[in-house]
Amino acid sequence: MDDLEFRRRAYADPDDKSPEFLSACAANAGNRQFLDEMKAFNRKLSHALAEPVPAALPDKLMLSHLLRQPDRHVPGWRHLAVAASVAFALGFTTRFVTFSPQAAAEPPSVSQVAMQHVLREMPFTHYIDEEVTLTTVNAKLRPYGTQLHDMAEIGKVYYANHCMFAGGPAAHLVIQGEHDRVHVFLVPMERVMQLEPRFSENNLHGEVMPMSYNRLVVVSDRREDVHRMAQKVKASLEKAI
Repeated sequence: MDDLEFRRRAYADPDDKSPEFLSACAANAGNRQFLDEMKAFNRKLSHALAEPVPAALPDKLMLSHLLRQPDRHVPGWRHLAVAASVAFALGFTTRFVTFSPQAAAEPPSVSQVAMQHVLREMPFTHYIDEEVTLTTVNAKLRPYGTQLHDMAEIGKVYYANHCMFAGGPAAHLVIQGEHDRVHVFLVPMERVMQLEPRFSENNLHGEVMPMSYNRLVVVSDRREDVHRMAQKVKASLEKAI
């Protein structure tokens, strides 16, 4: 089993127990490291998706509704309610944030994360064709609160999966452009990053386009019109919601 086939199977099922897969893992230190990374990512993703809804959330939503009502009978109620809402918001959001000295000092650059990701996986993603369907793509997009309306609107999709992007999960699609393959990342909006609307380096360039809950990051060869591709993908995602 060559490295490309091993990585394809590791992406599809990191817990593959077939003899040839286990043999390829045991024979190559790089394969073992890659498989460990895939298993660690799956554990993080499963933990993130299994996070329960806070028991107090209905009360907080009620509080938000009350804040929009006139307060003529109880002076000072609005100030107390605002303070409670802020305390809840801080307590809720900090459950999902991991702080480190380096991250606090300088968040990662969206351009560097995206281009390094594309270059690292290009030996695999440049040749793969998983013949994915709209159902498969939308299953990958569902954890990010969105879905495509129609794949015909954006072009052939070669690959659809999750990936690690700046310390957390993101959706990763590889789509056929006019000249070359285009990498599309859907990154949750709350991910802390240094943002550049447009970026380029060597033979790659990309664009970041904000959406309701995510940031759309599109990267491809310089010959590709990444702005046009970002607009097509965003339009299909918004039409499906």
